Amino acid sequence: MRASRVTKPLWMGTAILLLIGVVSGCNAGPPSETSRFNNQGGSDAVTCLVHQTYRPDAAYEGGSKSETLLLLPMLHYYVANGNKPYCDGHGPNSDDRAWLQNYLHLGADATHISRYAPPAARRSTTGGTR
Repeated sequence: MRASRVTKPLWMGTAILLLIGVVSGCNAGPPSETSRFNNQGGSDAVTCLVHQTYRPDAAYEGGSKSETLLLLPMLHYYVANGNKPYCDGHGPNSDDRAWLQNYLHLGADATHISRYAPPAARRSTTGGTR
């Protein structure tokens, strides 16, 4: 009897650790640090946009490999700040354009980035149905 009292908690602990390992292994996991979107700490009170230094990867592009917890802050950033100027006074660089295009590709409203959206994208979200 005494042996079963000792092995039961040990068995339960092992089973729980195994379950955690299996569940965490099923998640594709976040992208590498080099592909993270810089949302300036998630603040809506930024006065200007920072340039992105990397292009979006599969975690940000929608579909089966996307990570909702990464997509939502990126989308929110452009809704709250997308029409603000860049901090250095220049326009978007090629990485910024890739993120802006990704924002539109996900079906987001181009009016939130109208300052930088291509004219065709601006027209596609005003006055029409999808």
